[in-house]
Amino acid sequence: MRQPSCRRIVWVAFTKFCTFPFPDVLLKFFGLTTRVRRDAWKEKITLFILYILITAFFCTWLEFVTTLFCDPPKTFEFGDVYSNSSHYSSVHGQVFDWKKYGNSTEMTTQANLYPHLDLSPMFPTFMLLKRPNGQSYYEDSVIENCINGFNRSTQADNWLKYLLNHDSGYHFENDQLISCPIPGRRNITGAPCFYSQDDIHQFNQYPKKGAISFDKNYIYNNCTLMPHKGLSYGRAYVILDNKVLDVTDYLQAATDIVKVAKGSYSRAFALDRMFLPLDLTIMLFINLGTDITKLFYKEIPNPTVYKECLNTLFYHGVVDGNTDEGCAHINVALWITVGCFLLYFLIKMHLTSLTRFGFIQRFLFKSNSNRLVMSSFVPYTLLFIPFYSESSETIRQTLDSLARTNYPDNRKLLFFVCDGIVKSQSDTKDNYLCVLDALGYSSTKDPELRAYISLGQGSRRINYARVYAGFCESGRNRVPFIMVVKVGSQKEEYSYKRAPGNRGKRDSMLIALSFLERCLDLAHHRINPLDFELYNQCYNLLGIDPRLFKYMLVTDADIQVQGDVVHRLVARLEADPKMLAISGHVRPANPEENLVTMLQIFPVFITYYSALAYEACLGGLTTLNGGFVMYRLWNADPIHSKWPKVSDEIVESLKRKPQKSATMISSSSGTSSSSEESVSPHRRRQPDTVSYYSLQPNRSVQPIGIHPTVLRGFAAPRPDTLHMENILLLGEEQYFSLVLLRSHPNHKFGFEPEAIAYATLPTHFFALQGFQIRNLRALLHIQIEFQHVAKHLGVMYWLTSFTKFIDTIFSMPIIVYLYIAFVRYFLYKDMAYAIIACSFMGLIGLHIFYLTLHRQFKYVMWFILYCLFGVPLFHVYFPLLAVWCSDYSYWWYDVWPTEQYGFRSRLHGIIDDPSHDQDQKEEQGMLVNRMRLIDFEREEAEKNALREKEQAEMLDAKFNGFTGYVGFNKTDVVSFPPAVQIRQHHQRFGSGGSSQSNPFASALDSPLDDDVYNKEDTSMFSTGTTESSTIQQQQDIDRDSCHYSLSNSILSLEPYHIDEELAEGRNAPVHSKIAFYYS
Repeated sequence: MRQPSCRRIVWVAFTKFCTFPFPDVLLKFFGLTTRVRRDAWKEKITLFILYILITAFFCTWLEFVTTLFCDPPKTFEFGDVYSNSSHYSSVHGQVFDWKKYGNSTEMTTQANLYPHLDLSPMFPTFMLLKRPNGQSYYEDSVIENCINGFNRSTQADNWLKYLLNHDSGYHFENDQLISCPIPGRRNITGAPCFYSQDDIHQFNQYPKKGAISFDKNYIYNNCTLMPHKGLSYGRAYVILDNKVLDVTDYLQAATDIVKVAKGSYSRAFALDRMFLPLDLTIMLFINLGTDITKLFYKEIPNPTVYKECLNTLFYHGVVDGNTDEGCAHINVALWITVGCFLLYFLIKMHLTSLTRFGFIQRFLFKSNSNRLVMSSFVPYTLLFIPFYSESSETIRQTLDSLARTNYPDNRKLLFFVCDGIVKSQSDTKDNYLCVLDALGYSSTKDPELRAYISLGQGSRRINYARVYAGFCESGRNRVPFIMVVKVGSQKEEYSYKRAPGNRGKRDSMLIALSFLERCLDLAHHRINPLDFELYNQCYNLLGIDPRLFKYMLVTDADIQVQGDVVHRLVARLEADPKMLAISGHVRPANPEENLVTMLQIFPVFITYYSALAYEACLGGLTTLNGGFVMYRLWNADPIHSKWPKVSDEIVESLKRKPQKSATMISSSSGTSSSSEESVSPHRRRQPDTVSYYSLQPNRSVQPIGIHPTVLRGFAAPRPDTLHMENILLLGEEQYFSLVLLRSHPNHKFGFEPEAIAYATLPTHFFALQGFQIRNLRALLHIQIEFQHVAKHLGVMYWLTSFTKFIDTIFSMPIIVYLYIAFVRYFLYKDMAYAIIACSFMGLIGLHIFYLTLHRQFKYVMWFILYCLFGVPLFHVYFPLLAVWCSDYSYWWYDVWPTEQYGFRSRLHGIIDDPSHDQDQKEEQGMLVNRMRLIDFEREEAEKNALREKEQAEMLDAKFNGFTGYVGFNKTDVVSFPPAVQIRQHHQRFGSGGSSQSNPFASALDSPLDDDVYNKEDTSMFSTGTTESSTIQQQQDIDRDSCHYSLSNSILSLEPYHIDEELAEGRNAPVHSKIAFYYS
């Protein structure tokens, strides 16, 4: 068991501190019986608490902390302003210091005469209702909307006329206001009036000290009475939105005093002088001294219009504690915080939208596809397709799309991996049988089971697989294929709870990658039985050297590609040797199937185009999604390019004496000939030379994607913590891109928007939910893991990864806050929220503009649907569910339902069953022998020779003519095979001009060479004493020439004719039926 790191120790201690109310005894009672599961649950709770705390801190910052940075208007207590020692005075709720201005103007001179008093009567705002004769409109726009907007100008004129004629404090004569009430003596006139436009302009030039503030209790107790007989001066105030309104004059002139009894009076509303609506006037009248905000917005129609009108005519101050009043209008800290996210979204959207223009794409994503067409060398490419529960129709579409790509058939190989035997709900046969039918495989005989060490735990460590190979015909294309079917052990075959052989996508990728890595140095690397079978089928049946594959396209089984995809991706990789891998553009294949697929259109666009294009514009991608990616397997090493290649050793056939340990191969013919025979010039492209097949490493080749460091980093980690479980079990292909970048820090990833593929979207909501929470959990932990790698990659990688990590963390709370900002704006019309709402509405409008500019009018409808329903679903509901389900990573939810599970989760393929924990002793005895290629061929030679001997004995048991077989001794069997004749690639590939060189080299052993493989070769066959000298001679020859034997498992010294159908795989047998022995 590996020792935990310091970070791990601190983290575990912190999780125990956060979950101290839940001891292990209590967790055992609720079903968490193992320590691993209890630790994972504690880590999940800790992560959830941290996420809640981060969200709470973010909301606290936006709601409260930002108010500390805004500058609310300064307020003055009314008691301080109106005290005898004060030199301040107030005008309509605003405090002024007139003393500092002296007697420079008439206004300041008069104001200085009345310190510590309310000067509002000298500046009558009701004169805004005064219109010149013959003018139908009001100068003030607020008054115009309030009065003329509701046809109440007549009532306003009557109200103003009644007030000026009945208020003793005002002297109105010749259509002019001559004098106003003296401050402090409301009913006595004598003070000048300042209400003209010039006076208003001059008044606005004087700065205000701040608003006068009133205590709510003071208003409630002292400002509820209107002037009447016996009370010459009264005050009638109401509170609206924390603002104090003095409605004394309005109610005084809009009502009449009526005597109801002797000594008892009341007020009646004068409808002809009521320029405000009756319900509003009644509300003001019966709620004097109270806060009418809730009633006002609930019962008054057009509240915004009348609110502005009341503030313009009757504003008299604010209430105490109104510190957020200024922040509701100007909140700079809030704008900066939200503006950072807005700027990030804006830059990301702009870069994404600009990359969709053709001339921008040609500049950013330079492709040399035309140069690749003109080139005589087209790299070999492996098309890797793992599948599990996808329907047969979907896989058939994927197969046809890959087979019919315009890439040469002789330069591509379809490599299918069936990740366990299961049956889809829409099929009647097992998954691999459906694929074999689609491939046109007609043999009824199952290949031999081949063992290999998988990523499974415990009893699932050893897995078995079958290898099928042949040629797939689709349209005019005839493409070679190999399919590996994981069938599992015998215990799994009879298990009804889990699919036999299932080990996950990471295990499937490692089958192909580790096989290609071991092929780099077949002379020294040890291979397992599955690797040997893969090499045997690939080289001897299909006629392709697996070491020639330079690129590997990994695509999911539910993704269909366009015809030029492989060509474009290979061209980009060929143009830039520093590019590790390149991702294509995935679009939805069924966008309008139902509402569930419509909601996924823009999330797919964001994931497979927007995020990739944005990072590509910044200089490099951080991670790849893995569903549609081409990887670079190896690269030509320019340092050793001047060295001679071992596989290119040329020997003049006419000058060198032929040896029995090596044979020549023709350049274009499908028939092999001995080195002693003459070669016809018309049958050979190079009649004077022959090349020998070498298993030695080629030092002019540098492994990239199959570098041992990469494979160790991809295969070695174990899902023993919550963090690693979410990475290795849910983000398998994304983790591979991280390992690639960590192993090759001077390289980068790329994006090709013109390489288009179409993915079949989930049509069931629960399938979508399982798929999204799986991706979100993997994305979060991959981003955490990438932070440890980014610091070694440069500033741009760190900046990109950090912003991506912040986006992952804060996208949910910022989306929620934006919804709150929109609601607040529509309810209260605060300017602070209005700016935020308008900014993001502008962002949405800009996105619609780009869609319209690209003439994607249907996407506008889908974008609106996404904004209304998809945003809360994908950015609020799914993230919360993903965090809560983060300890369920060992449960896998299949997007494609199976007949056994349907739309239900299942254990991940590498997780061992709890009932198999006691089988460790049995597991220790289960070893997979790994041998070198020549040893496997020796073993196969003896098996086949022994098989032929047994067949001959059965047929000729009573025939005495072949005494050699009657007295057969085991020592007569070939114990060490000679180097054999290797045929050239079949002529249907047109490979006469292709090189037979070996471009691979590696001095390192397999990354999976763990304890299971540490056993020395126990399968070496002992030789007889009569053969010892021959064996020693053969070993010396092999050691000197470095040319090892390869065959179709049956070795030969003499030339033999390879049947045309057998060579192309159209005949059923894989192995040849010819065997020769040393004499």
